[in-house]
Amino acid sequence: MIFSSPLFLIQDRPFPKSDALILEAKETIPQDVLKNAADGFKKGYVGILIVLYSPATTHSNLGVIQDLTSEIQNSLVSLGVDESKILIYKLEPYPTGAKNFPKSLLKICLDRQLKNILILSKRFESSFNQRLYESVLGPAGLKIHVIPLSDKIGIGNWFLSEEGFEIVFLNLARTFYQILPGK
Repeated sequence: MIFSSPLFLIQDRPFPKSDALILEAKETIPQDVLKNAADGFKKGYVGILIVLYSPATTHSNLGVIQDLTSEIQNSLVSLGVDESKILIYKLEPYPTGAKNFPKSLLKICLDRQLKNILILSKRFESSFNQRLYESVLGPAGLKIHVIPLSDKIGIGNWFLSEEGFEIVFLNLARTFYQILPGK
């Protein structure tokens, strides 16, 4: 049972066409996530890319204050995304801004009249993110589809490394805490 527990963490659905693709940038964003987003855009799955960006502070893991807005924009353009189709929303610094991603996205979706949203997520956070975003955006009539990204740590090898155990059990704890009554 413990070896199949990561299956509970993964939200795996087909990649539907949507109005927008959402990327979460907590301090920074990996190049492979930007590449996946650009590929989805170029294949016609979405009309626009929205980046929710919570910049780093001096107390963050990066250790420096750095605004990556232009770097994110330039990376997406270099990967073939039309510059006019990229919207980057710079929110409060991390971690406060990241905690407010769903509420910020709700406001953006209502302002832009978006109805179907794709959200790229780390594989073992996809189920958590699906419930989190649905709890905020669902009551407004928005359809949310969380797409899990492949990673070096997967279903077949998570138990082979300390990092895999940490990722799986941290996300299991977050998920169980989220589904507790009253949360």
